[in-house]
Amino acid sequence: MKNENQKELISMLSECVAECKLCAEASKNMPNMKECVKLCNDCIVQCQQISTQSNVSSELYQKCMDACNACADECEKHDNSHCKKCAEACRNCAEACHQDA
Repeated sequence: MKNENQKELISMLSECVAECKLCAEASKNMPNMKECVKLCNDCIVQCQQISTQSNVSSELYQKCMDACNACADECEKHDNSHCKKCAEACRNCAEACHQDA
């Protein structure tokens, strides 16, 4: 990670993980939300991998961006406030990964 962007990226990763956890928890017992929960959980895994690595490869950044964008795409299909917050956090995280890659 580049030092000047490291703090912002870590903040975006943390926010994304937190919003995805909230969204997955809120959505797990709702009808037709299985894909939302799955993509939130995938996103959490990818974001946590980057936040625990000292030397992040471009492939890992790409996986995180892909997971964040897939989760945001799904969450944007739903009108729940937790989905809207999750989608926004995922988009911000994907952009931060793109800038740091």
